[in-house]
Amino acid sequence: MIEVLYTSDGKTYLTQQQLSKEIKDELIVHGGRINLVDLQQLLNVDYSHIETRVNEMVKKEGHLTLVLGQLISNVYRDHLAEEINDLLQEKGHVTIVGLTQTHDLPADFIREVIDKYLGKKIKGQIDNYDRDVIFTDAFVARMKAQIRGAFSAVTVPTTIGPIRQAIGCKEHLFHTILEDLISSKRLAGSVSGSRQDKSQFLPEIYTRAQSEWIDSFYKQNDYLEYDALTRLGISDPKGYIKKRFKSEQLVFLSSCCVGPGISEQVQYSVDEALNTGTWVDIKTVLPSILSEKDASELLGSCLKTRPNAIVCDSTIVGSDKLVTESTEAFNDIMTQRAEAASKAQPSVLSNEAKHSGGDKSSHSKLAGLDDGSSAREDKRDQRRKKAATAGSSKKEGTGGREVKMKSTKKKGGRGRDIDDGSDEEASGHGAGSAATNGPSKGKQQDLKFLTVAEIEEVLRKQTHLQDCPRELISEIASKLHRPLTRQYQEVAKSIFLKGSGADRKKTAQEIQDKVNGLWTNAHLFEKGIKLFEDPTQGQLTKHLLKTVCSDLANAVVIAVASDNMMNLPAESDEQLSPEARLRLIGTLPREIQEPLSRLHASLNGASLEDFFQQTEVLCGPSYLGILLKKADKKKERQLVFNHRHSLGEQLKAERDPAMTLHLAVVLLFQTLTQCMLHCPGRLVPAVLTHLGSLMEADALVDLTAMQNLVVQLMKLKADPINTDAEEAEVMTQMNDLLDKVKAVALNTRKSAAVTEEH
Repeated sequence: MIEVLYTSDGKTYLTQQQLSKEIKDELIVHGGRINLVDLQQLLNVDYSHIETRVNEMVKKEGHLTLVLGQLISNVYRDHLAEEINDLLQEKGHVTIVGLTQTHDLPADFIREVIDKYLGKKIKGQIDNYDRDVIFTDAFVARMKAQIRGAFSAVTVPTTIGPIRQAIGCKEHLFHTILEDLISSKRLAGSVSGSRQDKSQFLPEIYTRAQSEWIDSFYKQNDYLEYDALTRLGISDPKGYIKKRFKSEQLVFLSSCCVGPGISEQVQYSVDEALNTGTWVDIKTVLPSILSEKDASELLGSCLKTRPNAIVCDSTIVGSDKLVTESTEAFNDIMTQRAEAASKAQPSVLSNEAKHSGGDKSSHSKLAGLDDGSSAREDKRDQRRKKAATAGSSKKEGTGGREVKMKSTKKKGGRGRDIDDGSDEEASGHGAGSAATNGPSKGKQQDLKFLTVAEIEEVLRKQTHLQDCPRELISEIASKLHRPLTRQYQEVAKSIFLKGSGADRKKTAQEIQDKVNGLWTNAHLFEKGIKLFEDPTQGQLTKHLLKTVCSDLANAVVIAVASDNMMNLPAESDEQLSPEARLRLIGTLPREIQEPLSRLHASLNGASLEDFFQQTEVLCGPSYLGILLKKADKKKERQLVFNHRHSLGEQLKAERDPAMTLHLAVVLLFQTLTQCMLHCPGRLVPAVLTHLGSLMEADALVDLTAMQNLVVQLMKLKADPINTDAEEAEVMTQMNDLLDKVKAVALNTRKSAAVTEEH
């Protein structure tokens, strides 16, 4: 049965095959492209029949395509490819967007046709960066010629965007051509920035001229100013200079950088001034372009190794010798004023002498210790002098108030106000440093020397400072003010004390230095002790308490006794025995005996913490007022180094085998742990055992052998039936090991330690 279709007017009918034939005929007539709506009107057949038939034809015949309601054949594709090629050859480049608008076809279809006929009917190429652009080789050559010509004429840094827009080239193609021209050396220059219109083209002629100018300027002047490089178009002056002058020893300042010539000139001028004891203003050797901040920074870099130099006004450097030399100008003035003060203000000086006579703290560096044999007599002499001047003091309103004050006692004896009529003072037990504000204020008010302005006036008259700038003289005066004031107070007091017959034997500074030295050593030895376990740790602690800590306790007890004007025993300058120390404590006032007794008792205990606590109490402001300084890391390292060096020197000179082993073990412990150790000879085996965990076993062979020989010799000496020959044989073996033991101790370094990782 044959299926037939009726026309829209119903007058005729046709078969499916006839409909297909008529559709193909119309497609040929219309050049291979026809709209289905137009087919419906031409064939006078219902649109649904045409659409159905066209879909079947597209499925069966591969050369037909239905695109947006249009039936297209290969004939039209060929014709479209020819039209695209004609347009491409005419314009040099086309875009898929433009072809879509021209031919009223979707972009995918246009792209499909181009991909199929490119290189065949379409003579061109696709942009690698923009697949929607097709251009011809002639177009590329034309763009390349225009770009080459445009940039060949550029002699200064130029933004790329305006040139590209003037040429009319696509951005990606433009940058591709430009990069090819630069890489092939056809264009001499470079591009700064990414592939954007904002990037700049830097012609080589400009960069070469720029570099030549910079090199020439630096060679002539030995400095480069950042602003000058910025004006040349360099956005990062510091980075450019670092890259350009890698091998130069430049110093980068705030506004410029200077070369080694200027730095060395400044360094030489500063060194010469400091070494010869003069001054220099480095502005005279610096370029005028350098700001005050630049000069200050450059001077700071030159003075890193000369911290004692005087710096003022950012550029003036003076030697510290100017300060020391200037003090001589005040000797006569100081003596005259001190003599006048000793006559005009005897009560103030007498009171100051009493306070400083027993004060070992850092704030009374001017006085020393009274001689033990004459302490009470000196105190009575001072009391008589104050009594003689009491009447005039009352009238003047200076010393009378002190005479009338009641005797008040404070714990420790050092905080008591002074009463001339007190019984304790008459017995020689009442002299301590004043803790009240009255004497302190009197000292500050009445024992002043010269003001800073007055010191300046004196300095300006000195020959060696006549040419000095005002700023440097002011700086020297400010540095001299406090030392001169302290020196003046010392001179005034010494003049007064000469009249009273006082004989100062030791200064407070000596006491403070001795106490601080022993205090620091005790803490350093404590670090080494903490590396051991009990019972060795306890034995080392007791040994430290009996030796170094006992010396520290003796120094504290003697200082307190001197502070209270006690007659010191004959052995006080040497080593106080525990019994002598206890007897001396018993002669002191009761309120002082208690803390001193606790200090004495802590030496017989087994705790360093208890001893340190009692020492801090006695050195505190209530008693001695000694500032116990903790060694900083740098000073501590220096002390440890000095101790190790001293041990090494002793070991080199030592010939006794037992002492050699002792020194070697202690030196090895300090080398491997960086901690000092204070141990008795009986604990040498325990320390040697501890070293076994820090050293290789081979390195301990000679030490262990020497230890065994020392023990063997001790047993032979204790044995009444041994022979001299046996002792001689052991001694011979020990002497043979002597140099080996020394070598192990002296040559071992910290890196030889056996670490946990190993």
